[in-house]
Amino acid sequence: MKKISFMLMAVLSLGFVACDNYDMPNPPAQTNPQEPMFEAGSLTISPVTENKTINLADTNSAAELVPLAEVTAVENLPEGYELSFVGQMAANDAFSPVVEFTTKVDGSTVYASPDDLDAAFHETFNTIDPTAKTVSIRYKAYAVRETSSSSVRLGGADVYFCPMTATIAPFAPAFTIEDAYYLIGTCTGGTIDKDKAIKMSNSGASPYDDPVFSAVVDITADEASVGYEWAVVPASTLAAGSGLVISVSDTEFATEPNGLLKDYNSTGTFGVINSDNKHLITVNMRPDEDGFYTYSVELTIPNLWTPGPSNGWNQDASQLLYTDNYKFYQGYVHVDGEFKFTSAPDWNHTNYGFAEAGKLSTDPGAGNLKVNQDGVAFGNGLYWCTADITALTYTATAINTIGIIGDATEGGWDKETVMTPSADFLTWTVKTTLKEGTFKFRANDGWDINLGASLDDLLPGGDNIPAPETGEVTITLNLNTLPYTATVVK
Repeated sequence: MKKISFMLMAVLSLGFVACDNYDMPNPPAQTNPQEPMFEAGSLTISPVTENKTINLADTNSAAELVPLAEVTAVENLPEGYELSFVGQMAANDAFSPVVEFTTKVDGSTVYASPDDLDAAFHETFNTIDPTAKTVSIRYKAYAVRETSSSSVRLGGADVYFCPMTATIAPFAPAFTIEDAYYLIGTCTGGTIDKDKAIKMSNSGASPYDDPVFSAVVDITADEASVGYEWAVVPASTLAAGSGLVISVSDTEFATEPNGLLKDYNSTGTFGVINSDNKHLITVNMRPDEDGFYTYSVELTIPNLWTPGPSNGWNQDASQLLYTDNYKFYQGYVHVDGEFKFTSAPDWNHTNYGFAEAGKLSTDPGAGNLKVNQDGVAFGNGLYWCTADITALTYTATAINTIGIIGDATEGGWDKETVMTPSADFLTWTVKTTLKEGTFKFRANDGWDINLGASLDDLLPGGDNIPAPETGEVTITLNLNTLPYTATVVK
């Protein structure tokens, strides 16, 4: 490709003075002449794709480059130099952060390859989603000596040229992931029934960036006895009533809790669950190189119970841990020395006892979970407990204080107002003065364990709570049942 090269249009004044027959008393060390600095105003470059959509696949199919900008004027470029540009792409016009890409110059036009723009696009948005998005583009300009690799940036390190916007439609991946997927099988009578299919969900992100979809099915004992059948269909199949169905790759392993799925053209092949209760079915809709998808089926436990001496080893009288993903559970527990986690309000299901420090065991003979504080056995108190029933790990953090803090409180955000616990540590109260503003509840004078959101549904790490009253009030925090609640009475 031809590059821009211009003859010298105006000689730069270098200010050299020669003195013959004169010996300097302290001659300086030999130096190389500094490359000349070119003024930014000597270059004019204009966009040619401003506010246009660039379809990279179409351009690539035509074996073409993408024209981005046109050099319309250049002055004072010395002989032997040519222009070069480095493109910068960003998701915003503040250009923070930026991703750089290579450009090529032919005649007076600045081009970029579809591959380079696609790579910059995906790095800019941290996505493989093929949806077109608007980007901001600008350029660093250089004068490059033709006979060497030395270059000078036009205008200096803080000067950029031709800020512009364009909409880029990137290359699509080799696979398609739809926005929605549904479970069919026993729940739909073995057919594709849009009224009975169970919708699966992901995090809400683009399915290309989060291809993991899941749904909970509640299986009765009768359904389990004959085998609860399931398969997955995309929204397009559900709408059409026929089409792609995704199910277990090998019926020999249909009852396995983990495995592979593949594409079928019709119904008839299903995974099978042979146990009752709620189960979480999770599928990853991004295929591997062989076209298979992965899945898992897990028993979903809505809560963990915490029987121990503090409640007479009675699950119904114990505190519950709750979860939003059926793997990680958390909550406040009144512990008197030891306790266990159980998956139901009885001893007939999965029980979690002591394996080793921080580790759980589901062995029926596993010992009780014992708590301590600073390495010393600790008796009656309140704990913030967590349990990961997939990794079989747990924590139990002693709660020494609970207080309120915020701009609605007497101490502002700098000093909390300490509350007083009840004998069982599950009700905390304080008489104080509130003003307009917000506040939160937190434990141990720190932010690792805190509650917010709303007084009738307090959540860990929830938003600040607007003060419902001002003046002298009594605040009561209830940690005995879920959801955690609080009252503010004037």
